[in-house]
Amino acid sequence: MRSTFGGLNTMVRGLYGNQVSLDTVGNNITNAATPGYSRQTVNLTTTKPQTMPGVYGDFKIGTGVDVDSVVRARDTFADRQYWKENSNLNKSTTQQYTLSKIESVFQEPTDTGLQTVISQFYKSWQTLSTNAGEYSNRVVARDTGKQLVNSMNHIKTQLDDLVADNNTQLSLQKDMINQTLDQILSLNKQIVTLEAGSNGWANDLRDQRDLLVDKLSGYMKVDVTELSNGSYSITCGGTTIVDGNSRLEMDVSVHTDPEYNIPIYTLVEKSTGIAMDVKDGSVKGIYDSVDNVKNYLDQMTTMTAFLLNDFNDQHKAGVGLNDETGINFFDPKTTAAGADTDFSTLVYFNGQWSIGGTVTRDTDGNVTNVVGGTHMTKVDILNSLKVNAEFDETGGTDKIAAKASKSTDANGENTASGANASLLGDLLQVTTSTTLGGKSMTGYYTGMIGQLGIQAQEAERNVTNQETIVSQVEGWRQQVCGVNWDEELSNMIKFNKGYSACSRCLTTMDEMLDKLINSTGTVGR
Repeated sequence: MRSTFGGLNTMVRGLYGNQVSLDTVGNNITNAATPGYSRQTVNLTTTKPQTMPGVYGDFKIGTGVDVDSVVRARDTFADRQYWKENSNLNKSTTQQYTLSKIESVFQEPTDTGLQTVISQFYKSWQTLSTNAGEYSNRVVARDTGKQLVNSMNHIKTQLDDLVADNNTQLSLQKDMINQTLDQILSLNKQIVTLEAGSNGWANDLRDQRDLLVDKLSGYMKVDVTELSNGSYSITCGGTTIVDGNSRLEMDVSVHTDPEYNIPIYTLVEKSTGIAMDVKDGSVKGIYDSVDNVKNYLDQMTTMTAFLLNDFNDQHKAGVGLNDETGINFFDPKTTAAGADTDFSTLVYFNGQWSIGGTVTRDTDGNVTNVVGGTHMTKVDILNSLKVNAEFDETGGTDKIAAKASKSTDANGENTASGANASLLGDLLQVTTSTTLGGKSMTGYYTGMIGQLGIQAQEAERNVTNQETIVSQVEGWRQQVCGVNWDEELSNMIKFNKGYSACSRCLTTMDEMLDKLINSTGTVGR
């Protein structure tokens, strides 16, 4: 026979189940704006029924409800998709930021950009070609040449600074990665301890851990595996960076770029010094950004080499007012007494610049072979761009080779002739050069700025598209794990009514038992 008080126990369990459910609804509502919080639900299960004998055989009668667990709503597929797309977004954002900085370095198209300076330099030679004997015209040619040198050196310095800024960012992100890995390791251990031997889940700790993985995925591409004990094993590029027992310590390795003599930072595993294969994220964006900066330094080096080689060769072929010839317009010497450097053999072949070798060219003027010579680093080329110090001496502007031949030649050129000045001007705007890939200097620079603009637009488009994807994936996550106010208020009413119904049923049973206990046997007294 069933216990007289069995119904009371059933109602108490009902009260407890509804109370826990209502408490969970309250917890959801209060954490609706908490970053990383996942909506929690109560799993209610029926308790073991009681077997009762009956006239026609045994039957089962329910004994109430029990709270099996409180679990969080989470879509692991959406999480993994988010971590992947978030890595891509942060890489694209970093690239786009650096490209916008490179655009600000060149300042095109503006009156202060390098294109304007090149145009002014060209005009100075055109003016000089009309009256080569005019002192002021020669001073303008010299001084606009100095403006060109200063502008190109300033661009080189700013691009170097951009590399240094990226290095600083990588160093800061290394610290943030180490801090994040520390926190994930600590949460792994706490989760394993709390969940060991129990049926419960460390929901809040798991939320905190997933939020940290969100952050970590912004730095690098991560692959996450949940182990049987509840801990996360996270790998990057095939290397486990954190699990339930330990984590890797990250550091930055510094090496000097052999061509530009600037420090380059790389994220490495501290104990081994092996570079991390981050594949994606802001760290990969930094690597790509440094490569982008070096690409524009390469193109600036090519333009500098053109001035040192082609422009100087044409200037050396001309004659100054004093009938002096064979003088460089651009030369790195710091005093007028020094000898000019012979840049006529400065060529780019097999991925590097060299000077002083024997150069073989095809019929189109392209370099096919270089024998001997000395390797010239790109920073050496960039640092060699200076207007010849001889032009700053008294009467030094007379050495500017505006004439094509000496005054006493049969051509009959006089001091006002500027045939060579016209050819020098054409080198900047019209005449193509194999050094510049078959373009004039203006054409080469315009193409470089066009390439930068296209890269910047593409990077901006990638960021916009990736933001849309990340927003969409985050929407998928929130559909599962986000707190829905309407749903929670509906649940609040449901569990409140359930609690009230259990209370009312318990009161009814109490009244019935009171009648049974206190009134049985009193009839007829």
